[in-house]
Amino acid sequence: MPIEGFDYKAFALGLAKEAMEILMKPSSNAAPSSLTDQDKKIIIETVRKFCLMSGEALSNDQQLKLTAEQASLITQFIGEWTFHKSIDLIKGKIPPPNREAVLQVIAANIFNTAKLAIIKKMPQDNLITLIEEKVKQVYRDELQKLVKKGQLSPKQYELAVNASNLNEMVQKTEDESNLANASANAEVENNSPNDKKVLKLAALAIVLKKLPEQKANEILNSLSKTDVQHVINYMRMSNIEDKIDHQVIIKTLEEIKRLIPNEDILNIPKILKNYHKCIQNTSPEILSTISIKEREAVKDFILDLTFPASNTFSPLVIQSLTKTIEEKINDY
Repeated sequence: MPIEGFDYKAFALGLAKEAMEILMKPSSNAAPSSLTDQDKKIIIETVRKFCLMSGEALSNDQQLKLTAEQASLITQFIGEWTFHKSIDLIKGKIPPPNREAVLQVIAANIFNTAKLAIIKKMPQDNLITLIEEKVKQVYRDELQKLVKKGQLSPKQYELAVNASNLNEMVQKTEDESNLANASANAEVENNSPNDKKVLKLAALAIVLKKLPEQKANEILNSLSKTDVQHVINYMRMSNIEDKIDHQVIIKTLEEIKRLIPNEDILNIPKILKNYHKCIQNTSPEILSTISIKEREAVKDFILDLTFPASNTFSPLVIQSLTKTIEEKINDY
């Protein structure tokens, strides 16, 4: 029996679409400008193919009994690391015939390692670290095998093994955060809107790292996909608390708190009534497009008028979600 709420085909397409959006941006922290159009097409297709294969395998496994969230997490690991290591192999000048073979081994190891860790109920922070270490080890081992076979020169090996698109992406993001922080230290209220948003997202990341996983995910569900990715990137940074002045963090969190209304004064029935009216007046095609990249609970909230939102989300999250979804609808 398939995993309830896990549409692996739509999820794989969504991850491939995210990869395409990142690669097609004129400038992106997540991808080097040296990639050719052909490189980009291959990366996007590889992400789609590997995520589809892993998602289908998880969905058809009768013994695992994973939740939709767990299956999505494993598939997302494979999509993200396939994306980054594809770029590393290209930058390392690994011959095209060898690239997919290396990526297949990496994906298989992520798949098996993540499944076992989830079965053992490993905390998500530890799981992220475990997967990263496993990828680095397998990547290095597979390149060494190519050297032994005479398919790769020692020089190519050194170039490829030292390539790390993920580290470069995090470093670029960190540099941007440090620039924003330097400006904030001078005088927070004089920051540009972009700098202030960087600080808010970084401060939010620091808070979420301290919260239980379920509560952190609930808050992430209320953000836009772009903001979620930024927050997750900040959460993955080591010692991010030491990279931003603590007084700036406190001021930023106070500002976030002031923007959040008291739950007691929220009229959730009225908010949901207006939201349902908006949904009913929107074509199914638009709703489907908006929901495709969302997490399962949010997708159901968009597509199913009977979805028990009040039992699933907190009042503040409902307010944030309805506002975000209505804004996306109005953009069409």
